[in-house]
Amino acid sequence: MNYYYSSIAVGSLFGAFLGWILVIWVKIFVTQVYAAIPKNSPDYQSECKSLNVTDWIIIVLLTTCSGALAYWRQWDPKFLSDIILVTALIGVSLIDRKTMLIEGRMIALAIILRLCWLLYFTPQDTVIYLSGMLIGAGLLFFVGFLYETFRRRQGLGEGDAAVLGLIGMWVGWKGLAPVLLISALSGIIIGGISLLVNREKKQELFALLQTQIPFAPYLCLAGLTVYLLQETGSRNLVPMFDLF
Repeated sequence: MNYYYSSIAVGSLFGAFLGWILVIWVKIFVTQVYAAIPKNSPDYQSECKSLNVTDWIIIVLLTTCSGALAYWRQWDPKFLSDIILVTALIGVSLIDRKTMLIEGRMIALAIILRLCWLLYFTPQDTVIYLSGMLIGAGLLFFVGFLYETFRRRQGLGEGDAAVLGLIGMWVGWKGLAPVLLISALSGIIIGGISLLVNREKKQELFALLQTQIPFAPYLCLAGLTVYLLQETGSRNLVPMFDLF
């Protein structure tokens, strides 16, 4: 029993450390984006200076997730892979929500770490997950290209394809379809409700539908959901898995 408690404690400390690093990384990126904002503005003070409520939530969230993963994996090597994915997805989601931009360096670092993990622990699966990355990134890029070609306006952010590629490194190419399904549904439901709640008075429905919303958080949520379903053997809960 003491072993389990020690696993949770050490995992939580590791998560708190990662959370602190992630918050600093996000603040540096946001500061660079907000460089044109006057330093005495409320946005600059809340996003770029002292820790705010969101920052503490991220630290607590990563602390909790890391402790739970350490207890679940019991320091199996998969714990390292899991915590890389969770940290990267939280960071990408947070930055996209704050700035409508994707932090490419965070995605690149996570992919490199995942590749190193695969080559060391499961080299036989490397091609499967690399194909997941390439197909995921290529698929979303192609969809965005077609949308922009026929609609003459950008439908997907340029970094969304990279986010799906990152997720493909963990779920493989077979997990991409459920990820897209869940992200699309959650984006429509949660994003639609958010737009309705926050819309301006007398704003027309057509103008509301033209409002851009960050899609990466929904991709990250879906990617984490599908990955956990795969790892826990609950893939039958996602009907689209049966197609492959």
